[in-house]
Amino acid sequence: MRRRRPAAETRAAIVAAAQIRLKESGPATLRLDDVADDVGISRQAVLHHFGSRDGLMRAVVEQAWTGLFGELTALAGSAETMDPAEFLDLVDDVARRQGNARLGAWLLLSGQGLPDEVFDRAAALPAAEPDARFAMLLVGAALFGDAVFGDRLRQVLGLPDSEADREAFRAWIAERIQPPKG
Repeated sequence: MRRRRPAAETRAAIVAAAQIRLKESGPATLRLDDVADDVGISRQAVLHHFGSRDGLMRAVVEQAWTGLFGELTALAGSAETMDPAEFLDLVDDVARRQGNARLGAWLLLSGQGLPDEVFDRAAALPAAEPDARFAMLLVGAALFGDAVFGDRLRQVLGLPDSEADREAFRAWIAERIQPPKG
């Protein structure tokens, strides 16, 4: 007999299982039956919590981006200035390594988008000068694009595509957005 868990615990377990599967295989292969099996619940229970397969994918992406903005808020509040390399690594982790840029692109292209609430934490970031805001926009766009189609773009440009090459790209960006010393 299955043990009944609190709703919040069940939702969190479903999102965690879906996140793993989405990272491994992408949205095209996500099956609710597989996620339900991973969590030890029925497919109907997944549908009860998220309404549909798309609703589950949306919840995974929302959780990741909300977490990113929360981490950025903490990072910005913990120091006088945000270290560009640390910021780049954080965005790369959420966007590429966790697979959320591709899922976010899928949501945007499917017409679903992300709700404004996901960006509420970004609005809580300390006010920054226009140059700092433009730098954050540049970094976000570059790393989002790199996560979605960077491997193919590198191939077309004749560039290598290893984790070390991606780290070198982030270091190159960090050098260019680093405020001048002195």
